[in-house]
Amino acid sequence: MKTIARLPLAQLEADATHVEAFKALAHLTRLQVFFFLVRAQGEVSAGEIQEAVGVPAPTLSHHLDLLRRAGLIESRREERYIYYSVRRDTATALVRVLTACC
Repeated sequence: MKTIARLPLAQLEADATHVEAFKALAHLTRLQVFFFLVRAQGEVSAGEIQEAVGVPAPTLSHHLDLLRRAGLIESRREERYIYYSVRRDTATALVRVLTACC
């Protein structure tokens, strides 16, 4: 996703990367996962996310992959664990696009 957080409001425009991010968030489970990660304010293991959201591991893996491919979250592997966190730059850019015309 291109960085738009520093552009003047008059220059903000939505593009295909914004559409992909919004499509990824247009599912209740993915939105719950995203909100959980935002509130966590740091890295969280997949197991902690699964416990908080209450979905089977394969389903969670699918949703996390879609959020990652949309540029909303990032992951890091440490031994046999995977940790996820929100990409704050992307979240900020989406908020700015949504509020640019208000």
